[in-house]
Amino acid sequence: MHIGILLTTSPEHQNTFSVYQITNAFVRAQHSVELFLMDDGVYNAAINNSKRKMFSKFDELLEKKVKISLCAMSAEMRGLQQANLLPGIGYSSQTELSEIVKNCDRFLSFG
Repeated sequence: MHIGILLTTSPEHQNTFSVYQITNAFVRAQHSVELFLMDDGVYNAAINNSKRKMFSKFDELLEKKVKISLCAMSAEMRGLQQANLLPGIGYSSQTELSEIVKNCDRFLSFG
C-alpha cells in the first residue's frame, strides 16, 4: 500500500512525533510512505534546528527510503534555503501534493 502524509506543524508539536511513529509502523509493514511538509511543518526538514531535535527524526526516515518533500512557498516564506535542508529533501509545490493525494491508497493529514 502507498501512504501519503501531510504534516503542517512544527517539530515541537505532538503531530511530528505521531507522524514519525506512524511512518515507522507503515515502513515496518512494508508499505511505501511519502511525506509532504507544509506551513510550519517545513521546519522538520531543517538541519541544525534546535526545535527539530525534540521529536523530528526525519533523517532516519530518509534512510528508510521514505520520500519527503516540502512546499517551496512555505520554506521560502520561513527563510529555509536548500542548503539548510536535510540531504534528500527537495522543494515541491501544491501540484506535487495533489499528485501524492491522487496516487496514494490512503492519505493522512496532521495539522
